Amino acid sequence: MNILRVLIICLIPFSVFAEISLGYKKIITKHKASQNSFTFVVKNLTNKSEPIVAHNEKKLFNPASLVKIISTFIALEELGPQFKWQSDFFHNGDIIEDTLDGDLIFKGRGDATFSITNLENSIRKIQRDGIKKIKGDLILDLSYFGLASKEKLFDSDPMRAYNALPNPVVIQSNTMNFIFTMKDKNLIIESNPNLEHFSIKNNIKITNDRCIDWKSKLKYRTQQNKLKSQVIFDGKFSRKCGTKEINLSVLNDEEYFYRIFKKTWEANGGEFSGNLDTTYIQDSNWKVLYRHNSRPLSEIIRDVNKYSLNLMARNAMLTILAEDSDLLVLESSVNKYVNTWFEKNDLPHNGLFLQNGAGLSRNSVLTSEQLLLLMEKIYHDPLMPEMLSSFPISGVDGTLKRRMNYSTFRKSAHFKTGSMKNVNAIAGFLLDKNKEMKIFIFIMNDLTAKDSHRLQEALITQAFK
Repeated sequence: MNILRVLIICLIPFSVFAEISLGYKKIITKHKASQNSFTFVVKNLTNKSEPIVAHNEKKLFNPASLVKIISTFIALEELGPQFKWQSDFFHNGDIIEDTLDGDLIFKGRGDATFSITNLENSIRKIQRDGIKKIKGDLILDLSYFGLASKEKLFDSDPMRAYNALPNPVVIQSNTMNFIFTMKDKNLIIESNPNLEHFSIKNNIKITNDRCIDWKSKLKYRTQQNKLKSQVIFDGKFSRKCGTKEINLSVLNDEEYFYRIFKKTWEANGGEFSGNLDTTYIQDSNWKVLYRHNSRPLSEIIRDVNKYSLNLMARNAMLTILAEDSDLLVLESSVNKYVNTWFEKNDLPHNGLFLQNGAGLSRNSVLTSEQLLLLMEKIYHDPLMPEMLSSFPISGVDGTLKRRMNYSTFRKSAHFKTGSMKNVNAIAGFLLDKNKEMKIFIFIMNDLTAKDSHRLQEALITQAFK
């Protein structure tokens, strides 16, 4: 063997990929998947002598929500598992007896878990401390994140909860819950919360069709008239669906927070007739009234990954930028930050592009090799238990609760899933029948991607055996 060839072999990294074994080849042939439409990787972390199995591992693919693996791990590393989002209530002016002669200011810092219950508890604390009347306005301080685009470009369904845009001020994930119930052959639609000056118009046609993919058969739009807002429902709903729910973003984020605040303040015995205002500059003269802290990050990433929550993931990525005072907090800065982080951690990042922290993008791409090496880093990291527990368990919970129930590897895998039109993906850690831990990654970008679950599970079964 000549010296040059020896040098080249020595320079090849450990993660060189072996030829796909016959068992995997038979599965791919059986399912008639286009060779170029997907990538998959299997690596045994326990038995390092077992060859890595890989297909198209260096080709760029859109990973959909597998991006959340990257954003949540970086969040754990950079913010720490005990990081908590703060939401501050300030005031200006003077407090005279039970009256605030000034404005109440809410400074949000991107807590996507902030709920109506959290707001009510905060209001009760403020009122117990003596303020019952507010003479001024409610001011929302949006300065924690940079100016964000209000245009929802991902798809033609901008009102769906998954399309909610990142915002430092969040209440109830900035969505309303709509409940559809059949009562005496009529369809009743109710909203939660039920807000003043907000109405529902029901133009839905009732059918006897099977209740399949019911959300896609609905149409909805909003109509604004001065202080009054209305959501109008059209389309079809089968009486066989019984009771169903859908979360929609129907109001401007700041307007939504204002309406819920006003209703909750008054429901707890307070008086408030002020207007809504926003600011991007925090005044040093503001005085703190109350501070709400979120649950720790280590708990919140379980919601993000088990249920693939986009707003939480996008806000988390922007929070990482916000906590680094040298960075511009815009989603356009996310890709540069992630690539720099990969480089700092000696991970390959050639071609890697992430438009946001959720994977909600047609432009985001990575290779399965890049994801594999990141997941190896996760497995050997002290924070591995926090990450692993955030992934759905096969056939048990999260996005896998209704999948893999009858598979041989039920309960034996922690997998993050990802899907959108023409993209389907799954990645995580599999404890095989010999109690050896393996990384498994599958990503398909194709018109037939939505039908790839059987192929995925056949490949996982092979890895399990």
